[in-house]
Amino acid sequence: MLRLKDKLRLNASESRFFKVLTGRHEAPATVREYNAAIQRTADHYHLLAAQGNSADAEFLARLAEGELITAEPASEPTER
Repeated sequence: MLRLKDKLRLNASESRFFKVLTGRHEAPATVREYNAAIQRTADHYHLLAAQGNSADAEFLARLAEGELITAEPASEPTER
């Protein structure tokens, strides 16, 4: 995964994982788009878990939440 401020680029395996997890066929271009799709997926699985008392749905919700990008990227290196 490459990040520059809010811009985002996923490598092939990350893009495949994102598509399988969220069901979206288009890879996100920004951290905001990525997190929104992941959060919608987590919310959907939480709802399924609550309705059917499904451990599998709860697991998938927590898996999705673990993929959220929460930290700011490291600062750019300073010149010496």
